Amino acid sequence: MKQGGAEKGKRILEIAVPRVEASQSVREAEAEEVQEVSPPVEAVVAPRVEIHSTVQFDLKAADYRVKHVLDPITLVGEQFRRLRAILSLMQKQRGIKALLVTSACPGEGKTFAACSLAGVLAQEPGRRVLLVDADLRKPRAEKQVGMKADAGTVTGLSEVLRGEIDIMDSIAGSLGGDLFLLPAGKIPANPSELLSSPILEKSLKMASSAFDWVVIDSPPVLALSDASVMAPVVDAILLVVQAAVTPSKLVKEATSRLGPQKICGVVMNRVKYLRASHYYYHYYHDKERG
Repeated sequence: MKQGGAEKGKRILEIAVPRVEASQSVREAEAEEVQEVSPPVEAVVAPRVEIHSTVQFDLKAADYRVKHVLDPITLVGEQFRRLRAILSLMQKQRGIKALLVTSACPGEGKTFAACSLAGVLAQEPGRRVLLVDADLRKPRAEKQVGMKADAGTVTGLSEVLRGEIDIMDSIAGSLGGDLFLLPAGKIPANPSELLSSPILEKSLKMASSAFDWVVIDSPPVLALSDASVMAPVVDAILLVVQAAVTPSKLVKEATSRLGPQKICGVVMNRVKYLRASHYYYHYYHDKERG
């Protein structure tokens, strides 16, 4: 995708993420632009999260690509930490907390990006992060972060949206960490209708008051209506795009459907070359030899 694929005229900072198996790069709005958009928002400390569910997951059992991102000395992890820094500035300036992660088409890596970003955000001291698996058709976030239970076998978002259980009773905690997960729950017959429920907005507001970040993994924009349904009730959107594969016209169409004003950045996935990797490698290896 060419740089013009995002909102026309918007300045974009490219953040390259190296290969895990396939490489990634991240694009995000420039920090200066954030300062121009709105005045600073007073930071609000989230109250302590009381989790009633006994379900837990272990990041040691997470997908190896996610674990590679969470490694503190990998280049791929460093790029997600750069993204975290930019989003943290946006949070201070705009007060954003609920972040939707989606893609134009299937197979572009939006679940990997959502899980990796949520994990990196939770590594920041004192930050509690909720990852929401809102892909009610093909939930994958549970497995990505190391939950042993099969998707659809534990209560989650589906049951919350049907009014069968409170959101705080459905959240699973990570062993020894500040990352939490709201699973998709049982796969419903009517995902779009469930996501249109006013319970979603109410639940996200409750989650935003209890967590420092809420990262939501949703289905692709162009294939399904689910992401477009959720867009109005989140604070910002990250759009995942497969580099050199996804046509710019599809990215523009996805941007139009979601609302350009909600998109805070574009995550470019599977970039094949990273100029900074050579310097990063020598920096750490020279440091080890010294």
